[in-house]
Amino acid sequence: MKIEMIQKKLSIDEYFESMGIKACHSRNGFWKHAANVDSSLAEKLEPLFTRKMKGNIYELKNQSLPFSLAVESWTMSFHLAFLNWVNGQEKLKPKRILEIGCDNGLLACWYATHFPDAEIVGIDREANSIHCAKQLAMQLEVDNVRFLQMDFSELKQGFSSNSFDLIISVRTFHEIMGPILISRYWSLTEYLKGNPTYGDRKYLQIVDHLLSEDGTYLSCERLENPADLGKWANALHEANLNVGWDESEIIEYQELGIHKRSPIILATKSKAGRATLDGIEHLCMKHQDVVLEAGNSYSGVAAEFAFHRLGKKKFHTGQYLDVTNHWHEYRFEIWETMNFLLVYCYGNMGHRQLEILPGGAFSEARLLLQESMKLFHHLGSIVHYKSMEECQE
Repeated sequence: MKIEMIQKKLSIDEYFESMGIKACHSRNGFWKHAANVDSSLAEKLEPLFTRKMKGNIYELKNQSLPFSLAVESWTMSFHLAFLNWVNGQEKLKPKRILEIGCDNGLLACWYATHFPDAEIVGIDREANSIHCAKQLAMQLEVDNVRFLQMDFSELKQGFSSNSFDLIISVRTFHEIMGPILISRYWSLTEYLKGNPTYGDRKYLQIVDHLLSEDGTYLSCERLENPADLGKWANALHEANLNVGWDESEIIEYQELGIHKRSPIILATKSKAGRATLDGIEHLCMKHQDVVLEAGNSYSGVAAEFAFHRLGKKKFHTGQYLDVTNHWHEYRFEIWETMNFLLVYCYGNMGHRQLEILPGGAFSEARLLLQESMKLFHHLGSIVHYKSMEECQE
């Protein structure tokens, strides 16, 4: 495969296109594309992706650079959204960049072109990943990036303190830290009161050690819900890294036709300006106006923040569903405020839906409650409760 030289200052879309990375809108389309590049490797990789077999995905998919780039089609939309965000950060003028978990070098080589005056170091523990990354840098003829096979735990021995003014990790720390418990919660406010953290802070203390005093740490990790985001922010804070909530952003993308959102978290050693809960609300709501009026509805984290903004409430009725053979649980409730009736449907895994109705509209509220329950009633049995105390029992 011949890759165009990026001295022509290709756009990010052209950068991906020049390497044969294409958007795939379904799993079938992705596997067809991967098989067209290397049918043997695609056949071996598919059972690892679908967890039918255990094995090292990175070792297999990085056996050749062409196949590694073909597999990038799975995350193309995500990486495009991330790089477009980086591309728009005019305040970022780094001189020395570290990418933790560089994989095949796709992102690091882009940093090398976007920040031509900076030195970029990419580290990864997989030999095949580093081989592909070095090969990619050679083909692109970028000379300000180098790749090292190194375990994350070796970084403090390999580099002195304050070595980098920009450190980046993209979907990396869930593998470095190991499995993280799934956040199960009914109320984000109550959940975060205990200041839970994401894993052991010693890992992020390595980032703090390597980052310069005025440096920036960018992370885009697998934070599936606001509670996970809160735990990550708390872990950063414990490691002397404070989230810049104004500068952070939530990106949107497609993954094989499925719409997804991920937070890009910018952290520095500067003093924190917002508490974690306030920061989450600011980040999640800064592009969405919440108007507390009858007729409005909200979903996701916006529903929870709107529900709490409505202040003092009286509980009227509720129904509870425990999903058979799973840890998912749902509540379907009607609440009353001074001016409104609220139909609030929420789950212990982050599902939220809020409908704001005029005061006294009980018939409409009951109908909306039943409609919401129809989406879930096949998952398990439903139990009625007359108070929150009864529900918690």
